[in-house]
Amino acid sequence: MKALILNEDKSLIVTSTQKPTPGPGEVIVAIKASALNHRELWIQKGLYPGMTLPCILGADGAGVVTELGANVSPTWQDKEVIIYPAYDWGQNDIAPTKQFRVLGMPDPGTMAEYIKVPVSSIVVKPAYLSWAEAAAIPIAGLTAWRGLVRHGGIKAGSKVLITGIGGGVAQAGLQLAKAYDADVYVTSSSTEKIDQAISSGASGGVNYREEGWNLRLRELSGGIDIVLDSSPSPILDDYLKFMNYGGRIVYYGSTGAPKTTINISKFFLRHIQFIGTAMGSPREFEDLLQFMDKHQIRPTIHAEYTLDRAVEAMDMLRSGSQVGKIVIRH
Repeated sequence: MKALILNEDKSLIVTSTQKPTPGPGEVIVAIKASALNHRELWIQKGLYPGMTLPCILGADGAGVVTELGANVSPTWQDKEVIIYPAYDWGQNDIAPTKQFRVLGMPDPGTMAEYIKVPVSSIVVKPAYLSWAEAAAIPIAGLTAWRGLVRHGGIKAGSKVLITGIGGGVAQAGLQLAKAYDADVYVTSSSTEKIDQAISSGASGGVNYREEGWNLRLRELSGGIDIVLDSSPSPILDDYLKFMNYGGRIVYYGSTGAPKTTINISKFFLRHIQFIGTAMGSPREFEDLLQFMDKHQIRPTIHAEYTLDRAVEAMDMLRSGSQVGKIVIRH
């Protein structure tokens, strides 16, 4: 089978490799589409612990069940499915086990013609989704869902700030928040991306590189209840200008400042919560897909490539110019 492989020298190549065989409790999924995440770029830079190379990249994927291992119900044969993008979350929805790991390093990933996964890791694909849309959901959608629902406590009328609106998680967050009938604001360094977000339902946006952006945000919103944040400010006190009392700042990334300063007294006196999150549990994944099905939410797709052009797709992701997900068609 063909696959996108990261070699020991950190080079990428689409080449032939051995097709997997299912064991007990496992299935083979013929991948119809996969999607890129910034995680792949970090792996290529060697920024993940426990690097095991060579490895097939990719965590997002959707396809058709073609083979069943022992002890798997025959009802799964030929089902169209979306793959839960990780292993060993555990039974506690609050946090994963220490064994938790995302597909695509060290375990083989989704950017291949076939993948072997436990039957517990597949969920039936909602019929309204295309293969590209289905593949675009797992990492970004689940991260946004957990951040907004479990940690953010989103409800109708919540005022939500989503930073770095061009990214996949941010785009998913905008769609989910609007489905909750929340009032959404965004940040970006790109006026074009802010305008696109407003055309997609955001109430407004600010350029975080402009002086006084936080004061402008306060004027626009009247105060923010939830921040879904991938781009922390180097001075978190900036957020105090627009955060409402009892607000929640939910971080899922560090594409902004890797370190930040906090005026602790002002945070606790205003009852502001500072919460870290990443991914989500298999149960949250099922809840997400049910919610998306109910509201007919379609992920934002920026571009599609064939598997043979997966290296080009990685180059586009690296450029940072996308709005939404970059998808690989298999």
